[in-house]
Amino acid sequence: MSDSKQGRIPSGELHFGIVAGQHYREWPELVEQFQWADETGWDSAWGFDHFFSLRDGDEMGVCLDGWTLLGALAMQTSNVQLGLMVTGITHRLPSVLFKQAVSVDHVSGGRCILGVGAAWNKREHEAYGIPFPSPKERVDMFAEAMEIFHLAETQERVDFAGEQYTLVNAPFEPKPVNGHIPVMIGSTGRRMMRYVARYADMWDGSGTPEEFAAYGERLKRLCDEVGRDPAEICWSCQSGVNTLESVDAFIDHVKSYAAVGVQAFLPVIPTGTPTAAMHEIAEQAIPELREWYRSQ
Repeated sequence: MSDSKQGRIPSGELHFGIVAGQHYREWPELVEQFQWADETGWDSAWGFDHFFSLRDGDEMGVCLDGWTLLGALAMQTSNVQLGLMVTGITHRLPSVLFKQAVSVDHVSGGRCILGVGAAWNKREHEAYGIPFPSPKERVDMFAEAMEIFHLAETQERVDFAGEQYTLVNAPFEPKPVNGHIPVMIGSTGRRMMRYVARYADMWDGSGTPEEFAAYGERLKRLCDEVGRDPAEICWSCQSGVNTLESVDAFIDHVKSYAAVGVQAFLPVIPTGTPTAAMHEIAEQAIPELREWYRSQ
């Protein structure tokens, strides 16, 4: 299995993935979209971690559970890495979440990426009876969860006594297929960026290329503070469906963000069967962009 299939982007390479949030997407449509990505050279395919539809304010739209879905889609695909953009840390105990991620990793043959963030949707928490602490406490929860993930991945049994979570002689088997599940952290928050520097294999930032570059410079400084090589973290950029409207729009988007250090490009795909423009992007634009980037 190549480095890229383990979530580590080799130097000089770009990574391309699709994001198919589950709102308004039935199971057959999701299978079609993930299999299309699998067969046309994309590196990853992503759902989201929400419990009801966020599209157009309509909470009653169909919405399947993300982690259950990844396990099922692992059996429908062979090549793409699989992840959620991103898992709310409040939604599950971190020990349970990591067990789910490792299970998907084994079902998929080592293709899982663990996308995580500090959660944000207050209405969703209220609707399902999930506590929604203050921003500070959610980041505190996130910090402890990241340490638990590391311990579960590296130790036979885990003892942990934090302010938020406790584990007592907790066995954890099996370990990830490749020894490590790549972690994507989605955030540009000041405290959260410290955990990006310490733990992330991929970082999902935001903003214009100029804003992205400014966040990236801060991330580099934080990496220096913890003694980590910033090049170990792949910067990723999620974009809207308009990015996939034409080859030109896609190429312009990729080149503008690649110029400031972004390596992974994750456009949201529209509902329905992939369009002619999307096929052209997969078959023509992505191979050309890979060659262009290698030549820089």
